[in-house]
Amino acid sequence: MKIILAVGLTMVVAMIGSLVLTPWLRRVALAVRLLDRPNQRKIHRDPIPKLGGVAVFLAWLIALGVSGTLAAIREMDLLARSAPLIVAGACSVLLGLWDDRRDLSGRWKLFGQLLIGLLLVLGGVQIDRISNPFGGEIVFPEWLSISVTLLWVAGMMNAINLIDGLDGLAAGVVAIASVGLVVAGLHAQNFLSIVVFAALGGACAGFLVYNFFPAKIFLGDAGSQFLGVILAAAPLVDFPYKSATAVALLIPLTSLALPIYDTWLALLRRFRGRRSIFRADKYHLHHRLLNMGLSHRQVVLFLYLVSGYLSCVAFMFVLIQERYAIVLLVLLAMGLLMGMQTLRFIEFRLRMRYRRRFARSHASR
Repeated sequence: MKIILAVGLTMVVAMIGSLVLTPWLRRVALAVRLLDRPNQRKIHRDPIPKLGGVAVFLAWLIALGVSGTLAAIREMDLLARSAPLIVAGACSVLLGLWDDRRDLSGRWKLFGQLLIGLLLVLGGVQIDRISNPFGGEIVFPEWLSISVTLLWVAGMMNAINLIDGLDGLAAGVVAIASVGLVVAGLHAQNFLSIVVFAALGGACAGFLVYNFFPAKIFLGDAGSQFLGVILAAAPLVDFPYKSATAVALLIPLTSLALPIYDTWLALLRRFRGRRSIFRADKYHLHHRLLNMGLSHRQVVLFLYLVSGYLSCVAFMFVLIQERYAIVLLVLLAMGLLMGMQTLRFIEFRLRMRYRRRFARSHASR
């Protein structure tokens, strides 16, 4: 009960911190002209300040500091054990701020993400094994462990960055996923990661007050990079429960299946079109839902619902036996595939309807 109260207090402190810091940093962004200006690829029409990610990071950091003083958490040595996360989070914010100011190329951004992943590895945070669905564990050699960790961190950072295309979408999805990860962590007794995720969820929830449609401030790359690196690294800090994959990877993988799947589709789309994987487009899932006629708010709320469902599915990984986890993962993948095929069918029908209307109007002339 004490740990639950401590986690709740952590979330509240992070939320209050974000509520207080966000309007102040909005004024700072306006003063230094750090604005997200509209273009053909973006949805908004007016320049919007984009220092929200710094507010989320500072609120998260303050909440961790307060949590470290609580009796129920003090014995965990929270700040010392989460030091690699704090360092990586700070570096991701700096990388994002540099990108927000200078508009880095995709290659330089990826290089920075890999360096941040390497910092985590040097801090002892890495994927060194996965569970074998047929029993036991598969231990990676050092070179493979480092490679998988770097790809996991860079992939998650890019996944959150790519889904940050509508007001409130990235912050809301991360807040929902964080709550799911807190619940799963409580059941699995991974107390260190649940404090980190409670702080992250609270910071995102407070930020949503200013970021939900119509947004007064954006996360910016500083925010999306920070959220991505914490979501990737926090489950890897400890392995005191079940097995490496069953909770440490499958739960965040499932909770964040929406941005991860959207990123995978973006990579396939750009490979097929023989375009650079770093070249942005307007064919992400949220763009496609907008093109189907849903409003901005409807798209965001629908994707919140999907994220909540995925978080519930993720929680099942701590309830079922490990050998059944792969079956649940396959069923989830099949469900996502069927959902995307349904979306593609609806898009096809809408295109055909528009073509028939165009043909009729052209014939009447």
